[in-house]
Amino acid sequence: MRSQALLLTVLVVCSLGLAGYIHHKKKEEVKLAKHASFQNVKHRVTSDVLREYMTHVVESNSLLDKTKKQITDLTAEVKEAQEAADAKRGVVETCTGDLKRVTDEIAAIDTEKNNADEEFKKKKASLQEQMDNLKKEVEQHSKVCDYIKKDSAEGRKLCGMEALPKQNVTKEAKKEEPPK
Repeated sequence: MRSQALLLTVLVVCSLGLAGYIHHKKKEEVKLAKHASFQNVKHRVTSDVLREYMTHVVESNSLLDKTKKQITDLTAEVKEAQEAADAKRGVVETCTGDLKRVTDEIAAIDTEKNNADEEFKKKKASLQEQMDNLKKEVEQHSKVCDYIKKDSAEGRKLCGMEALPKQNVTKEAKKEEPPK
């Protein structure tokens, strides 16, 4: 009986050990199932996030390609605008040079005009002075008028004499007539 008790004890201990081992493995299986479920969820979330990132990468690459194309187009436009600006700058420089030349010509013409005006004023003053002198000479009684016939219309006009009455003219004409 001892052996049976021993065998029964060993069998009970083995059964309890096996039940404990099964219970422990069951707990471990539940723990591993939870861990697997968590890893599965984690994997799905990671793959979703990865898909979103891949979508963003594709969109970013598309946007980058569009931006590069726009940069290329804008660079070409800037180059054309720069060339046009350089051409306009050349035209502006030409116009500025022409403007300076015209301004210089205007200044030279103004100087000539001022000089001509001064010369004109001097000549005018000189001629005015000559006219005044000639007027004075005309107003002065010439000694030649003393010898001009008084009955001559031209002589009276030149000497500034008034018309004499016919009687006086004939008497004076007779007196002044030189003997023949």
